[in-house]
Amino acid sequence: MDSRITRLSKVIAVLLVALYFLAFFLPETVDYIALIPGRTLPYAWNLLTSGFLTTNPYKLGLEVIGVLLLTRLVEPVYGSKEFLKFLFVVDLSVNICVLVGVYVFFALGRDTGDILYTKFGGFHGMLAGIVVAVKQVMPEHEAKLFRFVKFSFKYLPLLFVTATVGLAAGLKQYMEVPFLLLGTYNAWVYLRYFQLQPDAQSRGDSSDDFKFSGFFPPLLAPVIDPFGYIFATVFRLRHPPAETKAPFANASQYTLPISNADANRRRERGAKALEERLVLKKAAGEGDSEAVGVEAASTGAPAAASTVTIPTTVPASS
Repeated sequence: MDSRITRLSKVIAVLLVALYFLAFFLPETVDYIALIPGRTLPYAWNLLTSGFLTTNPYKLGLEVIGVLLLTRLVEPVYGSKEFLKFLFVVDLSVNICVLVGVYVFFALGRDTGDILYTKFGGFHGMLAGIVVAVKQVMPEHEAKLFRFVKFSFKYLPLLFVTATVGLAAGLKQYMEVPFLLLGTYNAWVYLRYFQLQPDAQSRGDSSDDFKFSGFFPPLLAPVIDPFGYIFATVFRLRHPPAETKAPFANASQYTLPISNADANRRRERGAKALEERLVLKKAAGEGDSEAVGVEAASTGAPAAASTVTIPTTVPASS
């Protein structure tokens, strides 16, 4: 596997760090970058910018490490353009859901305080979505944690959500929980039903291992499946049973990028091997022809033909 950090992940990491220092040295800019439901109009751009704003240095460090390590697993399979589109969809959809949820909570609640002017932000929603994408492209891959804990990427989103939600609850950072859950679910919905495949003739991933219950141990599938069909049933997006695994979902069809020098060396070795094989074949063919000619000359018989005649008629039976 190619261990190089992709250029796009570096750009995202630089953007996260830049917005952190911008908010640190110019705190008033947070009012225009963060998602503040009461100010989303006319500042509608905060539905996108808030996903890249992190004001906690420890959280920033974890998010930068996460995006650098995980993006290199997904971007080579999706391509930079599709991966950017994926991030855009997850970021926008999560923030819209949070915005709507805040207004519903404000309308139904009695003691909501100044929730409409609470500042929401953070890359954790998109990071949860990237974890789902890793599950899609590498479902059977296994990794070791601390050299002795082995786990499958099939359950990576479940482990990520469990750990991060538990940590957020332990630190009483409850506002981060909706972003983590929505980032996971919205990413799955997009990849499952909407992502345009490379053949441009199909959308989504209808494979059994990417259904919603595939995020959980098989024992829980009968309980989880109904929740996975909610979105599909409401919007009539359930896949036909005959559909097969989507091309994006099979990472084994793709190779991670290699350097031009490696590619040139492989082509040169291939050409050299082919040339040697042709020379040996030609020498062997000339040796056989000379042997046949000498034998024919000594016996006075003509040289044997190099073709075989296949009879087209069947001899009559006696």
